[in-house]
Amino acid sequence: MNSDKRLKVYKLLKKIPRGRVSTYGALASRLGMNPRLVGRILGQNSHPEIYPCYRVVRSDGSLGGYTIDSVNNEHSLSVKKKKLLRDGVKFSGERVEKKLIMKTI
Repeated sequence: MNSDKRLKVYKLLKKIPRGRVSTYGALASRLGMNPRLVGRILGQNSHPEIYPCYRVVRSDGSLGGYTIDSVNNEHSLSVKKKKLLRDGVKFSGERVEKKLIMKTI
């Protein structure tokens, strides 16, 4: 994977403020990438405390994926949701409230 692309994605992650989220598509659009590539890059993030990849969700507000120790499962998603709640993100059911989703970065 191109490290330049990875660095660009990580740099954008740092622009998502606490209490807000963005989408794979919004990041991809900003960087001229495919949203799936953005997802793969986020899945390889070994420093989520520095690069808050958990602040990226699907365009419908659902959580999408989250990888912990190379595992992406229900436990990982519950950790992602807890991190978002700790950041002040509000949910409507299992989806992030639409008003908190940044469409552009």
